Amino acid sequence: MRRLPEALREAGIIFLITRGALFLLAPLAYITLPRIDPMGLDVPPLVDMRLTETFTGLPHYLFDIWAKWDSVWYLQIAQHGYAADNSSTAFFPLYPFLIAVFKPFFLGNGVLAGMFISLACCLAAFYLLYLLVEIDFDSDTARRSVFYMAIFPTSFYLQTIYSESLFLMLTIGCIYAARRNEYVLAGIAGSLATLTRSAGLLLLVPMAIMYLSKRDWDWRAVRWDALYLLMLPLGLMVWMLYLDLRFNDPWLFSAAQSYWLREFVDPFRGLYKGFIAARDGINTVLATPDRSFWPVVDRDPRLWATYDVMNFGFAIACISLAIASFKRLPLAYSSYALLVLLLPLCYPSAMVPLLSMPRFALAAFPIFILLALWAKERRWVDQLVVVSFLVMLGFLFAKFLVWTWVA
Repeated sequence: MRRLPEALREAGIIFLITRGALFLLAPLAYITLPRIDPMGLDVPPLVDMRLTETFTGLPHYLFDIWAKWDSVWYLQIAQHGYAADNSSTAFFPLYPFLIAVFKPFFLGNGVLAGMFISLACCLAAFYLLYLLVEIDFDSDTARRSVFYMAIFPTSFYLQTIYSESLFLMLTIGCIYAARRNEYVLAGIAGSLATLTRSAGLLLLVPMAIMYLSKRDWDWRAVRWDALYLLMLPLGLMVWMLYLDLRFNDPWLFSAAQSYWLREFVDPFRGLYKGFIAARDGINTVLATPDRSFWPVVDRDPRLWATYDVMNFGFAIACISLAIASFKRLPLAYSSYALLVLLLPLCYPSAMVPLLSMPRFALAAFPIFILLALWAKERRWVDQLVVVSFLVMLGFLFAKFLVWTWVA
């Protein structure tokens, strides 16, 4: 390890410790906690849950338990492709495509292929974040930033069958390349990010800010290399072209969001909906007697009420950090963090307004840089971040493993 470059060595150590700890603790949580039968949920899923049962015995407790909720969508798409009538087009194609590509190397096992992709991209994301932070600050801030990302309460998604690691790697890679004036690489990474998630389009803002700031905001200094910024929408255009050729509807990915009862509103209205849901959630938790507790944990009315409170808390905390970051971080970084957090507010769900907000917040990586800067100046900040993150990480991680909804 000592012969490795410092950035790779530090990122690698954090990766091995945090991912390894979660990997070893997962079977213990899965075996000892009460589990929900996904086939017994009130709303029958449109996907084949058997895709997550690829092993028996010990391998099942080591690998299959990481494939829950949206993981099944990705596995089904990798196995059977897209369909127009099952809302699968809400999931962008790059991650399930990679699962399909790597499955032959894992004897056709989609779970192993998905975990390999997620873990590889997770390590790359840690490494790129370290390199990015080191350009503007120092190695200590870089190390802390990576560590805070690695223990963020929803960071366990970075090793599940989800696209979080892939998207994070591509977005950090895009901004890192742009920061180094390598706009060809930035354009490629950005276009792949939009092929992973529609939020990849937000990278246009930090790229444009960095490009113009390096030219003293003089529009007359703009040259032909600015055209590389236009590469970012290519991923989305490819996805829409496929949907048009296959299903005669290039906007099918947007229409599929109706399955989760999402609608477009302005971010302030979305945040207000989240506030109302959180307020009502507190009342529900306090007013619901214990005797209403159902045998199946997922049906307890207090559970979904708690989600509303938790989602609103995550939204307020992370948005506050993003706003505060404008005083300490480069404008491009802070702008991107704020936009990433505002986007989910524009698509609240009728079920849980701020659905999946804690998971989406993971992509707002500049907030970890801000926390790292504060922690260098005040030791109590580091202690507060580490303790609160680890407690929430353990709680949410255990819930995810037993088929209880998290984010």
